[in-house]
Amino acid sequence: MRIIEKNAALVRTLTPAEEQLLRGFAQGTLEGPRLLQANQLLMKVRAAGHWLACDCQPKAMPVLNVTLNSHTGTLFLKNNPGTAEHAAHCAFIKDERDTADSHDDLDSAPAAWLPPDTPLRLIGDFKRVTEAGGADTAGAGDKREQHRLLSLLLTLIEASGLNVYATHLKKDLTAQFSELRSVANRYPLIERVPASNYLETRLDMKHMMMLKARLRESTVFGNHRRHGLMLDCVSQIKARKVFNERSEDGFDFQGHHLLWGGSKTPGPLLALAIYSPATAGSHFYELIHVASVPVLSRGQMFPVYREEEREPLKMLMSLIDWMASKGVRVIMRRPVIGGQVMDELVLSSDQDRVLSVSLTEQPLGPEPDAETFKRFADFKSLETFRKYVAGFFMRGRE
Repeated sequence: MRIIEKNAALVRTLTPAEEQLLRGFAQGTLEGPRLLQANQLLMKVRAAGHWLACDCQPKAMPVLNVTLNSHTGTLFLKNNPGTAEHAAHCAFIKDERDTADSHDDLDSAPAAWLPPDTPLRLIGDFKRVTEAGGADTAGAGDKREQHRLLSLLLTLIEASGLNVYATHLKKDLTAQFSELRSVANRYPLIERVPASNYLETRLDMKHMMMLKARLRESTVFGNHRRHGLMLDCVSQIKARKVFNERSEDGFDFQGHHLLWGGSKTPGPLLALAIYSPATAGSHFYELIHVASVPVLSRGQMFPVYREEEREPLKMLMSLIDWMASKGVRVIMRRPVIGGQVMDELVLSSDQDRVLSVSLTEQPLGPEPDAETFKRFADFKSLETFRKYVAGFFMRGRE
């Protein structure tokens, strides 16, 4: 068995002890420290973006990747489609997958509004080993549930009003995070355990250690997997690392990065991560899954759908402030959940004038054929667009 790059270049050959460990993992015979050892080895392979190549076939090596079950947080080996089949006697001939998770399209599941006062079930409990030696899947989590972490982040944004901009509603960064924590209080991680009790709104080693200490000392989780949440405005997320201005090295995460809109956009980003042990029996806590939504700036966490929106968005906010100084209150809202066209912004004043605008160059969905819908790309310049919006709301008011 070898560790290879995704271009098939050899990284190194596994030692006989490591190969034996992975055979036991694939066959499901490992327990306790040996299982923890195997998971740690596979985590390193996964974090480095490498694959495993099996030498059971002398001419064409079957290739496996290390996959993470998004619901239980457990690792399993998956045979890459299109590569050679394993030999008949090979321990890796069967995918040791957690059933339904392997074909889930993690980038296409729509986000949904999460009702308050209902347990979130963001990550499944670890599998238990029965007396007969088999895996007891009870408590492994509902595999049909997807993207709950992204849904939670978008729900927090909607419920705290971060997706609304108006001069008279402006809040500083401290107040914005305070609103997010207040909303999180309505969402229990598990029954009667508010998410705000195990939520840190600063991603750094100090606050990760503080959350770890609270989780390890907690008795409220009972037999459930202990987990908390890290929420912060970060610089970027790439190569299984979360970067912010306080750490050049970044923070590793082991699971999936869930993106609003399914496309990567440069930071700043409002990021929400699950913090938990990756394996049963481990006292090492780490970031598992991360969800992110691009925001306008570190001081103004209004959601941004694409990078191209940032400049016209700043202009619109400046224009809204100018109109407020003239006695015209305009509110700008971006529906982040449930909207058919996520790049749409809705501007309204005094409930009698409403204008929908899109700041993206290419349409992302069906566009209404109406005078009250405008696309920034159809205007000659930012100034022309600004004058049109100002005229729409100020005409007859001055």
